[in-house]
Parts: sequence; C-alpha cells; structure tokens
Amino acid sequence: MTESALKNSAPSENQVVFDLSAILNYPIQLVVQSWQSAKPLRWFSRNGDGIVAEGRFLEAPGLPLFTLEDDTGRRVSDGIPEDILAVTRLMPAMDFELAQACAASEAARELAESSPLLFILLVNHARSQPLTPEEFEQLLALKRTAILERIELPARKSLVRLVNRMELSPLLPWELEDVTRSLAQHEFLALLRHHPNLHLNHLRFLLRQGQPLWPGMLCLVDKHSSALDITWLCRMIRDTLNMAAGNLQRLQRVSSRRELQELHDQLVERFNSMGSEAKRAAHAAALTQEHGDYPAPPIPAIDGIEPLASWLELLDEGSSMHHCVGSYDTFVALGEVFIYRMMEPERLTISLEHRNNTWVIGEVRGIRNANPSPAALDFVRRWVER
Repeated sequence: MTESALKNSAPSENQVVFDLSAILNYPIQLVVQSWQSAKPLRWFSRNGDGIVAEGRFLEAPGLPLFTLEDDTGRRVSDGIPEDILAVTRLMPAMDFELAQACAASEAARELAESSPLLFILLVNHARSQPLTPEEFEQLLALKRTAILERIELPARKSLVRLVNRMELSPLLPWELEDVTRSLAQHEFLALLRHHPNLHLNHLRFLLRQGQPLWPGMLCLVDKHSSALDITWLCRMIRDTLNMAAGNLQRLQRVSSRRELQELHDQLVERFNSMGSEAKRAAHAAALTQEHGDYPAPPIPAIDGIEPLASWLELLDEGSSMHHCVGSYDTFVALGEVFIYRMMEPERLTISLEHRNNTWVIGEVRGIRNANPSPAALDFVRRWVER
C-alpha cells in the first residue's frame, strides 16, 4: 500500500481510523474495530507497506482513544453502552482495556456491573500476564473467592461481600497496588467489614493513616472526602495523638470530625496553658536536654518571614497563635519539620516538611488555625520555591 493509497483508503463501517501521520511525522494510521464489530476494540496500525503492529487482548494502543475523534467525528466510545462506559470512568488509565474486557462475554459484563472493584483488579491482573480471551473467560467462570486468590487476595466470602459493596470514585493508576495491599491487611478488614457505607476513600484513608486504628475512625471520611480532606484528617490525628502523649484512649471515643476537632482544641489549650514565663522557660530547657540545640533553618529568611530560633520560641509560637505547633518538638528535632513565622503581610505560622530530599510547604495557619489569605499563601509558595 503506497502512502497515497493509505490516505485514500476508506474505513469500513465497523472501523474507526485515526491518521497519526501529522503527529508522528511519518505515514501511519491506527485502526480500531468499533463496538458493533465482530471483535470489538481490536486494533492494528498500518503504513504504506501494510500492518505495522496488532494489539493483543487487553493491550491498549497508548492513546486516549475515548476522547479522540477521527476525521469524520467518530469516537471509539461511540456505541458502547452507558453502563460499560460508567465502569471505564472509574479507571480512566485503563478505560480501553476495561471496555474490551466487557466485550469478551456476558460474564465479564455482569462482574463489571455487580462488583466494579473486583472487575478492575481482575482486568489489571489479566493484562499483566497477559491472557488470551479464552483464558480470561476461564477466570470469569471461577467462584469469586477463587478470583480473589488469583489476584493474590484472601479467598474469603467476607472479602467478596466487602469488595462487592464498596462504592468507587475514579482510581489513579498507582492506586491499584495500594488497594490490593490494603485489602490484604487483616487490621483494615476488621474495620471495613462492619462499616455500613463503604467507599474507596476509606481505603485511601487507612493507607494514608496507617496507625493508630480505632473503631470509629472510618466515620471521619465518606464518599465526598477529597485528598486534601484526608491529608488534613491525618495531620489532625497525628497532632492530637502527639499532644496526648501517645495515649490512644483519647481517640477511642472519636467518631466524627467535630469530635476530633474538639479533642484537638482541648489538648491545644491544655498544652499551651503552662502558666508563667518561667514554666515555659523550664519546659524549653527540658527540650534542650532531650533534643539538643534547636536546628538551623533550612531556607534563608526574607522580609516578613523569619525562622524560629529556639525551643522557647517554638513554645511561644504555639501559645501566642493558639494552635499546636508548640508540640512539634520531636518532628523539628528529627529534621522532619521546620517552623517559620510570617510577621507581614499577615501573622501566620509556616511549617515546612522535608520530603524526598527537599523542603516543601506542610501547613500555613493563622491564629487558632485560621486559613491564610490567597495572597499570603502565594507569597509563601514563591518564597519556598524560589
């Protein structure tokens, strides 16, 4: 087939053809079988000399085909039933493979509808092998406990029920390994199986939090919780437990964000109510005995932002700002956190965290943990990133 013939070759009714020549600077087309074809979503690429490559079962061509249109305005997703498209939206990075798996058989489509998470995990397993359509069909014929075992999860009926009723929100590619890891942890499952409204966010929260665990903690998140919400919760738990001197009993009764906030605020007031300056100075001296000299600042000061320079200043910052930064002595001593204060354009406490060999913004808070203004936060970001 010549280049001219390639350009003039007309797709069949059951093919969607993407001409990638202008993008790749050489003549090539990607041909995808439509949903209505005998082999839905099978694909191959061709140039003037013929077929260049053919996709295996559950092998995507590497382009966002569900959003691209061919020269006639057709999309690969045209004609795919909405219930299948809904499943593909739960894992956009695998949308092509999930749709192709659904096309394999009614059993695949039934699993996708009744247990989307198990279906996604199974398709991810199948494409990593890789499996033929016939081998995939054999997997689908297994009991669901056996499917769990194939994807290296405990072969338990209770886990099947848990996975079946877990509501999902869109997954990122690297989360699949995290999900599998969390579903294999007995301590997590003991909490999850008794929670009435399971959502993927509960797994995200447990993985982010790790320890400690307590019965009411899953009530702190729901399907509406964002990644920022979960990060905030983990910080609140860390700070609350830190001020409680590691006493988990203080958290055992917490089963709502309001209760966590109230406990945190009570402990802040208690921690900062040391009485006289002499008592605070004595506490600072004890911290020097425990940790040694206060660390040097990792980032130079600028006008309006200055580093705290002693354990006493750390205690005073928490007391004057009415938040828990005074309890961060261990994190500061370990080099995990460093505290600065902004004096202008507004009064703020800035915590920097050491991650991946660099210092990044941890938290920026005003009096009683008030949020900073957008302008002040932008000022801090530009200072840290310069």
